[in-house]
Amino acid sequence: MKEKLVITINRQFCSGGLKIGKRLAEELGVICYDSEMLRLVSDNAGMEGGYLATDSRLKNTSLYDIAKRKYDEHPGEPLPAESDNYFNMKDLFLYQRAIIEELAERESCVIVGRCANYILKDRPDTVSIFVHASMDYRLRRASSVYNMEKTDLVSYIKSMDRHKSDYYKYYTGVEWKDATYYNISIDSSKTGISGAVEEIEKYIKAKFM
Repeated sequence: MKEKLVITINRQFCSGGLKIGKRLAEELGVICYDSEMLRLVSDNAGMEGGYLATDSRLKNTSLYDIAKRKYDEHPGEPLPAESDNYFNMKDLFLYQRAIIEELAERESCVIVGRCANYILKDRPDTVSIFVHASMDYRLRRASSVYNMEKTDLVSYIKSMDRHKSDYYKYYTGVEWKDATYYNISIDSSKTGISGAVEEIEKYIKAKFM
């Protein structure tokens, strides 16, 4: 990829958005940073102990490099914990926001979750995608992972969507599904994983290449 490009993906639970992000990153030859990776570099034990430097997901990545530098800038000060406490969570979001902003400055990448589309909304080199799917499709995907009755699984999927929506609204002040903050909305139950990646690549080619 000649021009720097940052792709953000928000997704409904079990819509395949993370898989799409990872597949797209492979196609483009860049790294896919997901919510779990951001959570790891927000962990005091991992950052203080240094063992994350050898984690296969983080080793030699800009994400770890940026997070380690920010952590070392405040020796002795613990990172804000992920909890129900307002101030802790607000500080954690600001810490992760600063990391996302610097990642976008530094390299082409795919970022999944963590309100990245809103954080980077004013950057002309960013493409933001929302992945959604029918409940039947999401149930099929979820049932391969979670051993739950169908009614319980539907409730769980809906609760995870509410969590994503509430988190997004709390920190951005806008609705998670607000189309004005996305370049593309993809129904993965119609396109499949490969089809979704192809649609995104077509958009990137039309806009940037």
